[in-house]
Amino acid sequence: MPGIIVALLLSIAATPLWAANCDEEHVPVSRIQGRGDASPMAGQQVRVQGIITVDLRHEGGFRGFYLQQALAEQDKDDATSEGLFIHTRARAGEPGDRVHVSGEVREHYGLTSLTGVSAVSICASPGLPAPLPLKTGATPPDSRESLEGMLVHTVNPLTVTDTWNLARYGELVLAPSLQWVPTQVMAPGPDAQRHQAQQERQRLILDDGHRRKHPRPVPYLTNGEGAPGNPLRVGDRVAPLAGVMDYRFGHWRLQPLSRPDIHHTNPRQLPPARNSLTNVRVVSLNLGNLFNGDGQGGGFPTDRGADSHQAYQQQLARLAHQIIATDPDIVAVSELENDGYGEASSLADLAGALGERWRFVDSGTHRHDDAIRNGLLYRGDRVQPQGPATLITGGAFEQWHRPALAQRFLAIGGNEPLTVMSVHLKSKSCRNAPAAQQDAGDGQGCFAAARTAASRQLAQWQPPETGKDNLVLLAGDFNAYAMETSIQAITDAGYTDLIADFHGLEQQTFRYHGRQGTLDYHFANKALRDRVVVSQIWSANAEEPRFWAYDADRGPRVSDTFVWRASDHNPVITDIRLQAPAD
Repeated sequence: MPGIIVALLLSIAATPLWAANCDEEHVPVSRIQGRGDASPMAGQQVRVQGIITVDLRHEGGFRGFYLQQALAEQDKDDATSEGLFIHTRARAGEPGDRVHVSGEVREHYGLTSLTGVSAVSICASPGLPAPLPLKTGATPPDSRESLEGMLVHTVNPLTVTDTWNLARYGELVLAPSLQWVPTQVMAPGPDAQRHQAQQERQRLILDDGHRRKHPRPVPYLTNGEGAPGNPLRVGDRVAPLAGVMDYRFGHWRLQPLSRPDIHHTNPRQLPPARNSLTNVRVVSLNLGNLFNGDGQGGGFPTDRGADSHQAYQQQLARLAHQIIATDPDIVAVSELENDGYGEASSLADLAGALGERWRFVDSGTHRHDDAIRNGLLYRGDRVQPQGPATLITGGAFEQWHRPALAQRFLAIGGNEPLTVMSVHLKSKSCRNAPAAQQDAGDGQGCFAAARTAASRQLAQWQPPETGKDNLVLLAGDFNAYAMETSIQAITDAGYTDLIADFHGLEQQTFRYHGRQGTLDYHFANKALRDRVVVSQIWSANAEEPRFWAYDADRGPRVSDTFVWRASDHNPVITDIRLQAPAD
């Protein structure tokens, strides 16, 4: 008898349990989702049945799975979703299984889900339903609502437009194409604002299915997180892929069925080679807050920049190697610690890291109360300063902006002087902005009026050695995009935006919230323009994941010679042919 009972129990255990369970009464998922953002059944206890599509119950996952109504049971209403997130730790079931569950309908930050689920019962295993097509960029957000929780597939390849949260949350922002800051390519105003809203509607976040911060290994890095040669960059393309349309933390996301196929269509490039006609190369770079503590190895963390002496040493070394790689004669820098010109200053540290041939311009004893300042450095074997430096502190520069620093240089063996001015105007941040400097809602952010006033002053400035043939280059971080009023004020006054002149408006030195444009410029006055051979941007920083930055949260340790993502701005490089006595 015991043997018969055991055999009977084994027979029952081996018998599929779905024969009766699949016929149990349940509420259609589409009725739970409804036609709007919020479920009409929120707070109610329901029983649902459907097919598991994406399982997010893995360690560090979202503690649940997506369930989709079987095709035969769907309501054929394109305005309602047939997918639902089931929040549960119950382990039964896997993708392709048909299950039934009971729980309470909840809305959690825009995501409709079933919670309080104690058990998951498998009733069949029909396999995954076919995903629906998703034309990202053509499908508006209200249509995405009807796809919430359902399997979809992207119709066309998508472009990586942002990697900021890749190592922090396992996210890549995708869009049909790269997205430009609207005021980079069009005038500020209503059209620019509408364009930005349209860009938002085109975006889709590729998620990794984890709710925890700092997923390791970092997803989507083809060579692994410890490989500095990994080529993943903004501008790479993601082949069409399938996954569940998910809505979390205020954004539409795709939780993929499998690892995406990423094509590295925006590979790293070597810095632009020096043109053979060039006898002076000028490079500008925002240093990303170079602060050296007390200059003696202590004083960390500082107000900005590195939080330890070790981090500062890597920051300094990597910035120096990046600058050296561009082979410059003169370097205009911004976001440098405002700590004087002594041996313990950050500027002296940078000159020393660049090498024994390098010197820096000393603007004198003038002090200003900003934590950062601008700087000028030069190779003493190639160029020499002529006369004292000029620090612009009056007029529009009495507040908001860092004083602009100008110095006249002469190439060794040459007789035609060049004046280079290092500039860093007020940012778009609205912190402490008075009424006159508030965001006007036209796409320029705060302090647009202050930047425009400063730009007009710079455009009218003349070196102390007055004369119509003064060659002047304004270089640095102007904190405005190419079509904004402050940039137009400079070009309207006769200066040439060299990057736009050589390459058009669609260029980038900086990225912000997945959009790109130029904050950094080289402007040549009329006398200098004919001496400019070429002006270029080296895309060494802004396109790289922040994961590679010296101060990245839990980022990898890389070599001090690793030049990529040494800062968050790309360097601008201009080759100039100054006249020599033999010319």
